[in-house]
Amino acid sequence: MWRPSIYMSSDKLMDANLARKWRRGALALAIPATCLFLVALICVGAATSRALWHHRAPGVVTDLTDAAKVGSRPMIEYSVGEKTYQIQTKSHYPDNAYAIGQNVTVLYSPNHPQRGMLGSFREQWQFPLFLSIVSLTLLGLAWKARTGLPPILHSLCTLWVLVLGAILGATPFLLLCARGGLEILAGAPVLVNFLGGALIFFSSVPLGAYISLTLWQRNVPARCPSCAGGMRLEFVGKQLIYTCTSCRYQPWFAASVWMRGNTTTK
Repeated sequence: MWRPSIYMSSDKLMDANLARKWRRGALALAIPATCLFLVALICVGAATSRALWHHRAPGVVTDLTDAAKVGSRPMIEYSVGEKTYQIQTKSHYPDNAYAIGQNVTVLYSPNHPQRGMLGSFREQWQFPLFLSIVSLTLLGLAWKARTGLPPILHSLCTLWVLVLGAILGATPFLLLCARGGLEILAGAPVLVNFLGGALIFFSSVPLGAYISLTLWQRNVPARCPSCAGGMRLEFVGKQLIYTCTSCRYQPWFAASVWMRGNTTTK
């Protein structure tokens, strides 16, 4: 009679460890997602402030900077008082959206009239809305991760962790080499500056991505759709293969890759 109790206690211990790993993964997703959401709120607040409180001035498109396959960035000239300013849009627009000599509206702060922006929805709201959608999606994934992510969502989060690790890996390069940082290579010959910067960048960025991906892969398993157990993540070529450690279940796309590999082997 004592054997079932041992098995039940081991199952409960395994479930507790699995739940702890899932909560850890949810926290790892929630922290950067919350920071990104705060940045999105700041951007939305700035766009709202520009729309409600900034002054408006008539402007004229004076030039179009063409970029292959992405449209053009209009150069706009406008006047505030007796001074004339020039700005260029941050977004690219279709070639037929603006023409040289076209009249437009410019929004500017009365304290900084030289920092004007084109009064268009894309110019004002494209970046804030993009950040808001991405951050809210990541927060939703973090909430879902508390009880385990299915393989498809887990693979999306794996990509996010990889990108985040690469961004964190670029931090040493920015601190050591970028303008405004320590600039340890300032004053060095051009070749030394280039090779030193390239060495730091191509060492720190892949290392940061590798460390973050390894930690995520080892410590945050996916949730098996069949038995709700943990799933092991493996990389086979360019494919992500998920295998349940309890029932050995594999998602259909993983099984198809496995079968295709066996067919070629035969």
